[in-house]
Amino acid sequence: MLAQSSGRAFGGALLFALPLLMTMEIWQLGLSIPRYRLGLLMAATVLLVVFLSQHFGAGMPGVGWPGYLADAGVAFVMAAVATALVLGVLAVIRPVQGWQDSLSIISLEMLPAAVGASFARSQLGVGGRRVPTTTYGGELLLMAAGAVVFAANIAPTEEVVLLAAKMGAWHPVALVVLCLVLMHGFVYSVGFRGQEPAVGGVLRSFLTLTVVGYVIALVVSAYLLWTFGRFDGVGPAMVVTEAVVLALPASLGAAAARLIL
Repeated sequence: MLAQSSGRAFGGALLFALPLLMTMEIWQLGLSIPRYRLGLLMAATVLLVVFLSQHFGAGMPGVGWPGYLADAGVAFVMAAVATALVLGVLAVIRPVQGWQDSLSIISLEMLPAAVGASFARSQLGVGGRRVPTTTYGGELLLMAAGAVVFAANIAPTEEVVLLAAKMGAWHPVALVVLCLVLMHGFVYSVGFRGQEPAVGGVLRSFLTLTVVGYVIALVVSAYLLWTFGRFDGVGPAMVVTEAVVLALPASLGAAAARLIL
């Protein structure tokens, strides 16, 4: 059972992190990112995976915090193994000669890999604890996890900065509106599998879940861009525009997480 769930975690880590594993910008950022930002990112990753394990872990219900931590630990170990293996085979890292640089690159890749490992271990197995969340906090956690996975694969790239630089004054506003429409439509209107009823009415669902979910996606986007140095040396208007650009995939990830889980 442990071997099977570990194998699922390994596969989930690859599925979620492979685009980032093969992105050149992340290899370069691993050599230049300030260590305190890298440390904060790792701490945030640990917290996210532990809370995911608490809500949707692979163990039996009622296992308590030791079980949640063990579940998260397996996800982290398999994510690290998958990341190191792929980067080593692709000759991106050389663990023996440059272990410090290799460790930095692996740490950056761990965010989507660990979330993917946790998801695959808990949700894709025959005996997984696939229980739909019924709490408001659980819904918000799901949206944060989905936003992280989608945004993390794009935040390191130069395209976010390029797109933000090309936008006029009205483009960010239009993009925010588009994101809100897409999020609400995907979850409540178009008939995707996992679609939810608008509990409490359309307006309440829009304000308490769609709008709040977009704010979460925006915050996640801003944090990742700051971590990767995309805000360094730019003004407030550019900061907001970059965050709004990255919030497009982040918000769709947040909506997708609610449908899938």
